[in-house]
Parts: sequence; structure tokens; C-alpha cells
Amino acid sequence: MIELGIASGPAHRPEQRSQDAVADALFRLYAGGPAGTPEVASVAAVETAAGLLSRVFASAEVVAPPPIRSIISPEFLGTVGRNLVRLGQSLHLIDMDRRGRIQLLEPTDWTFEGQGRSPDTWRVRSTLTGPSGMVSRVRPYDSHIFITWGATPGQPWSGRGPLAWAGTSAKMSAEVQRALGDEASGPVGNLLPVPTDGGDGADSDPLKQLKSDIKTSRGQAFLVETTSSGWGEGRPSAPMRDWVAARLGANPPSSMVELAKNSFIEMLSCCGVPAALAVDSDGTAQRESFRRFVAVTCQPLAHVLATELSAKLETEVSFSFSSLFASDLAGRARAFQSLVGGGMDLAKAAGLAGLMESEA
Repeated sequence: MIELGIASGPAHRPEQRSQDAVADALFRLYAGGPAGTPEVASVAAVETAAGLLSRVFASAEVVAPPPIRSIISPEFLGTVGRNLVRLGQSLHLIDMDRRGRIQLLEPTDWTFEGQGRSPDTWRVRSTLTGPSGMVSRVRPYDSHIFITWGATPGQPWSGRGPLAWAGTSAKMSAEVQRALGDEASGPVGNLLPVPTDGGDGADSDPLKQLKSDIKTSRGQAFLVETTSSGWGEGRPSAPMRDWVAARLGANPPSSMVELAKNSFIEMLSCCGVPAALAVDSDGTAQRESFRRFVAVTCQPLAHVLATELSAKLETEVSFSFSSLFASDLAGRARAFQSLVGGGMDLAKAAGLAGLMESEA
């Protein structure tokens, strides 16, 4: 076996700073740079979408013969869901373990090889990494489970995810988050004005005890001498305000905060996740959004995966997400009532509403 090095990821761009956070974000937005950099992949919206799709996939019921059903584990399905959002593609090598059982192995990286347009002529060179080394495998394309979020036009072997298709929005989201992070990582504390001759903390310092009390106050109250007398020098020498601390800390402009909220929702939408599943909303909106998420994002992707598994494992495979709605009995009952009220057959309405087993 040939040992291969692991392909390195994209380099970090030099960090740029500006006094105006909004101008800083917009400048770096149009300055260019690849989508899918570590900064883009680390924003909360991407992990929200990847985690949600991963967990829903892992919860899917696998409909397949028992030997195949045990291979398509929740861990495998969860990994596929996460990879589709973050990488835009997912590949697993169909291999045999030492006991002769089929297993699906996820490579660290892979490369497609072949001159023809037909996938039957392709081969995949993949790198499998272990705790203390790595090996390379070169196998026919049919020996791999491979699906994409969306492929590069004319290149079905090159998957592209939402971060790449919506690169401009992804970069903006990353830069806004970075700007807010820079704002939040600045100095934090309270500035308390003291007399210019307040001393240096030595025994002769007239404010020594007060400084010590303030450091250890922890919410306690202290009686202190007013500063209105100007420490014996008269009212003109007194501070304008009496013992008021000035807060020093993050204070991002409202426009930047609003931009962060909008970019969060945009990124979720790019990943097929309704915003109501991640922002403050009522239960009805969340239930309807979850139904829409399963119907328009999870089920189509699961159908693509099931088709690939059926072809490569040479047995019929499908997925069901009906168990995720088992707790929503009231919603299914309303759907059943509406279908029956519209003249639909009872058995068919019960099946569509997910009540067939209950009716039986």
C-alpha cells in the first residue's frame, strides 16, 4: 500500500481590523477570498444547520434487510448529514472487516481518477487515517458510497455545498462574526476616577483601604467619603460625578448586530433550514418549520442516499422519518380530520396523517 500525505486545508487570510466594524466587514467582503475557509465553516449558522441535518439523519428509520440495516448505522447517517452541509459531499469506502463483514469507512481525503465520462470507468484513491498512520486505497467507483449536496456543472465527482454556492453570503457571515468577536475580545472592566495624588498602594496611600475594599466587594455596599469636597481643595477640584464607574467593554453598533442576525438567517436558509427552528418563535411555527425541513431538505437528500446505497449494496434501501412526528398526535389528528372532511378514504387519510398503526 502507498502512503499518502493528507491534503492541507485553505490558508488563513491575514486578519484585518478597523475602528468601524461595519466598514471593516464590508471591506473584507468585497476583498475576495475563497468561500469555505475555516472562518466561514466556524460560524454558528453552519454548525446549527450541519448539526440539525446530522441528528435528523441519525434518527431516520432504515428500511432494509437486517444485515444491511446494521451496516447503515446512525453514526454513518449522522456523518453523511454533517458532511453534506460542511463539505458538500460525502464518501465512504465499502470494505470488509477481519470477520468478513461489510463496513463503511470514511476516508480523510480522496481523489477521483479516470478519463471516461461513465462512472463505471472511474477509480477512487482514498486515504484512511488511523491513530498512528495512514494507508491509501485505490478502488473502483462502485466500491464507494458517494453523494453530493450539489455537483460542479459537468463534474459530478466534485461536490459543492451551500457554503460554496452561497459564497458571498458565507463570507459576509464569517466577517461579521469575526468583527463582533474582535469587539467582544477587547478590554472589559470599570474605570473609577481617583485623585491624582491617590498614592501607589503603599501604607501611606490614603486610598489604600478603599482600593482593597473595591477589589473584594463582590456586591457588598461600602460607606465612603463624598468627592464633592474636592478632597479638601474645594468644590472646583471635585469631580463632576461622585464615585461613578465608567464601563469599558464591548459595545458594537446596532447595525452590526442586526447584520449578524440577518446573516444568520440567510445562512440557515442556504442550508435548507427554516429560521423558526433556530430563533425565538412559538411552538406552532416551529412544528410547521420542522415539517417543512423534513419534507423539503431531509427527505430529498435521504432519497438520493437511499438510491446510492441500493445500487452499491445491491439491495433495496429506503428511509422513514415518521417516528420524528410520533409525539405530535394533535397535529396528525387535525390533518386526518381535514383529509376525511375533504372526502378522502379513512384508511388512506390515516396513512397520510401517520395514524395507520393507531387505527389498526
